[in-house]
Amino acid sequence: MSARRPAIRLRAPAMPGRVAPAYIGVLAGVLLVVSVFLPWYATNLGPPFSAVSASGWEATLVARLALAAGAVVLVASAALALEERGALHLTIQTGDALARGVVAAGVLATLLIGFRFVWMPDPAEFLSRQIGLYLAGAAAIGATLAGLAQVATRE
Repeated sequence: MSARRPAIRLRAPAMPGRVAPAYIGVLAGVLLVVSVFLPWYATNLGPPFSAVSASGWEATLVARLALAAGAVVLVASAALALEERGALHLTIQTGDALARGVVAAGVLATLLIGFRFVWMPDPAEFLSRQIGLYLAGAAAIGATLAGLAQVATRE
């Protein structure tokens, strides 16, 4: 009597146009991770030409959580891009879970960064928003949209 093993279903490599959401997710993940180390806030009280700025990493714990979400987006999207190119074989369930993980991490990063857009760290009345915060917000929204596109294009 032979034991039957359950069949593991693998997805066939997709057409080249379907790999774009995964590439966008990789790009959004990289931008989100990099933006955490760029200036998020600068003081308005510094002397001219010597404004003191703080990166997201230095200014708030929220940026560190956004960095973790960006890393999840980056790794999951890279795995999905490799799968779409045929270089990595994932089960259908694993690929679907990775795509949903990109959406969840993107939404989490969007909420965290949106929170810091609205409520700046103390002393907020002396701070102005800088390029790193705007880049992080755009990358988080891009990660969410890339994740939604990855979920939508999976078979």
